[in-house]
Amino acid sequence: MENDNNINTNNPVKSAAHQTAVIKSYFAQPYNPDAVGFYFNDLENYEAQAGACFDRFGCVVEEFEIMFIDGDDGALFEACGINQANLKTWFDDIEPLQEQEKIALYYLVNGVGYVLADALEKVEDVYLYTGRLQDAAQEYFEDNFVESVPENLRSYIDYKAFANDCQQGGDMVEFEYKNKTYTVTNANGI
Repeated sequence: MENDNNINTNNPVKSAAHQTAVIKSYFAQPYNPDAVGFYFNDLENYEAQAGACFDRFGCVVEEFEIMFIDGDDGALFEACGINQANLKTWFDDIEPLQEQEKIALYYLVNGVGYVLADALEKVEDVYLYTGRLQDAAQEYFEDNFVESVPENLRSYIDYKAFANDCQQGGDMVEFEYKNKTYTVTNANGI
């Protein structure tokens, strides 16, 4: 029986490295139960530690579950299905994206169901409105059609019905990301 005061270096929960480590953004958990995982914060750090990861029998560990630990892109990380095979894509192609591009990518992989490679190619095709679909539809109507409606009839415009038509027709889609509401205003065009 193991004494709680003794630290077993093969147990990731009780290892001294785990107890004193500064938590980075990601964690690589070996599928091999006889190996200890590690924290990392970039691809180079991951590759160096993964290449030096051995189980307690001295065998090289080759397969890891990649977990998002800290930061503000956790929902995107999960939606993109980031794993050991596409971790390079995460660091090279996704992390450098501007915030609006990340929101568009989230919509494409989570809302539409694009595979990651196809979604990355379409990120710039997504038109986003920060706010509710009804507000986006009203702004769109006012920018494009209200001038053709006589002044005395404008108070009769039913923006809610127009927004409903935009939603039902698939022209606009509302979604949540990082506790904010966004509307894709060209959903049919993607």
